[in-house]
Amino acid sequence: MPDKKDCCSHLGRSCPIRRLPFFEHVSAQAWKRGQQFMTANTYRKGNILFYQGNRPTGVYFICRGRIKLFKESPSGRSQIVRIVDAPNLLGDRSFFADRLYACTGQAMEDSTICFLEKNHFWTIFGQDQEMLRLLLQRFARELGRAEEQMHCLTVCSVNARLAAILLRASQALGGKKFILKETRTELAQIVGTTPEGVSRALAEFRDKGFIEIEGSQGRLLDEPHLRQATCPHDLQDGIANFVLAENQVVP
Repeated sequence: MPDKKDCCSHLGRSCPIRRLPFFEHVSAQAWKRGQQFMTANTYRKGNILFYQGNRPTGVYFICRGRIKLFKESPSGRSQIVRIVDAPNLLGDRSFFADRLYACTGQAMEDSTICFLEKNHFWTIFGQDQEMLRLLLQRFARELGRAEEQMHCLTVCSVNARLAAILLRASQALGGKKFILKETRTELAQIVGTTPEGVSRALAEFRDKGFIEIEGSQGRLLDEPHLRQATCPHDLQDGIANFVLAENQVVP
């Protein structure tokens, strides 16, 4: 049975998904109808939302939290393809393409996520041409970012990609301080190295006087030189969206 409550009533405020560009213009009546069929779930850190190779049955709406999308090679090695922060959609590429999920989705922290089944999505929103146009623009931008990131992975060093992460983390806090929300293993899976490689790169930045760091928290000491060391191809949208291997697609 569908959850008849406002899917984001537990947040004590209006639904953050409603503020995304492709849903802002949707009529209040259509949005309310959609919420009537959305089911809200809390995923604890480490919980799996969907597995690589599963067929999508609807769309996920990330209201609160953070999700990583990763692929596993035949040898069992994991690579993080993308990290998605709230508010955002999840699994929409596979949903609209009617393809199997290319990655596994896993909560990186406790997250509140709503789900709308396929038939309800198309019945309620399928005739909204403006929303579909804006979603198409989103897919085009993501494709452009993926192409730039693939080029960066080809020509930029691990240190350069990690420097971009540090700069992006400091930008998120609006100053010189930064917090790395990812573990060393997760950082390694993002930039394409080992946890030891991440630790060596951070130690090198520290020894050069670019940063100071203790655990997951740090501060930029020499931002100009750190910026010179970074990957120049994708600072605008953040290194955490990297596509890490040929022929990978984002779900």
